[in-house]
Amino acid sequence: MKRFLLCFAVAGFASQAAAETNADLTDYDPHSLAWNGMASFVGLAEGMGFEVDAVSQLDWDKLTANDVVFLVYPLKRVDPARLGAFVQAGGNVVIADDFGEGKEAMAALGLLRAEVISPHTSKYYDGHVWAPIALARGDHMIATDVGEVVTNHPAALTHVEGATTVVGFDDGAVVVAGERGTGKFVAISDPSIFINRMQQFRGNVQLAANVLRWLDREHRARKVVLLRGNVEMYGDPPPFIDDPRGGAVGRSIMDLNSWLSERRDWLLTSAAMKGLAAALAIVLLMLAVFALPIRRGPRIDGAWLKFGRPARRDEPHHLVGISDQGSMSLLLIACILRDQVQSLLADAIVKPEPLYTIPEAELVAQLSATKGTIAGVALTRVYRRLRALPSRSQAAAPWSAGHMPRRDFDALYRDVAELCRTLGHDLTEAQEV
Repeated sequence: MKRFLLCFAVAGFASQAAAETNADLTDYDPHSLAWNGMASFVGLAEGMGFEVDAVSQLDWDKLTANDVVFLVYPLKRVDPARLGAFVQAGGNVVIADDFGEGKEAMAALGLLRAEVISPHTSKYYDGHVWAPIALARGDHMIATDVGEVVTNHPAALTHVEGATTVVGFDDGAVVVAGERGTGKFVAISDPSIFINRMQQFRGNVQLAANVLRWLDREHRARKVVLLRGNVEMYGDPPPFIDDPRGGAVGRSIMDLNSWLSERRDWLLTSAAMKGLAAALAIVLLMLAVFALPIRRGPRIDGAWLKFGRPARRDEPHHLVGISDQGSMSLLLIACILRDQVQSLLADAIVKPEPLYTIPEAELVAQLSATKGTIAGVALTRVYRRLRALPSRSQAAAPWSAGHMPRRDFDALYRDVAELCRTLGHDLTEAQEV
């Protein structure tokens, strides 16, 4: 028991001796199993799923929403502006200091640290005045199931503003918690709470677990960045780290922005660029192979480029089709057939308008001499009927009363078609001149 009490006495003065000599810091060693090491705390954090990274220097720029900054007995001045900006932007931080260089930073958070030699409390560990017992206060999450916290030559936090006292004495706080902007902070006036010997007390262990649980951002912050003693700090915190009220969509966008920010610093080596170019070339080649048709398509002969001349709307066979639909009179079509025959006869005997300028007998004789007897006979069958037709304008006039029965028209059409064939023309292909 005497040896145990001696260890507590030594622990109380270890911090002051290290600050005065600035020698190699053995207190708070995260890998040490000695009474003044922090291996027990590190084991607790890792057992809760955290990664503990004990750093020798801190770059504020590199901190993310995945990090919880844990400052234990700093021997380098903690810049209050940077610490305040870090919390304001959404960072979570623990600063545990009694006689180190964290006083200004605590004051910036609205806390005033006082060096209390004999705090007023109702209980002391084993009756020793340098081991007062602080009590959990209020219903804050960090105070859950803590009960009593055994301290070792502690300081105290007085004039606490904008924060909640979680554990304290009658005349000062030992642990306070608060929020600034979108971040959280925990200030502890006795860093020895986290050494191996002090972590043997149930209330101290529960306090450490509750602090980590309150700062883990619903299991999103899984890395404890541990700084102890003489650690250099440089850079400025990012303007935005986390918003606990941002929701799942906001966090996804934040994670994407963080990923893009990290990628901008990544540079390809020459070999990597060549490998990437080769991979892209192979992918493009495979896409080209799959895009090309496996079989040859139909032979392209350019037929689709040929221009098909539309048929004239006044051709005889077209007009007959219109008459079948009832949209043109048969008498008018008969006049068109007459004019077609007139044009063909004029070409055959080389005389204009032969039906009206040459008598029938003479016209038949000239046509027979030119195109043969069959042509003359065919002309004889239709001559009188063609001569009896009115002019085309008379037949097309709206006041015209002329009418040709279908039977007479069909007979005329057959005879005119026979005459056209003897003249070397097909009636369905002949065109009006």
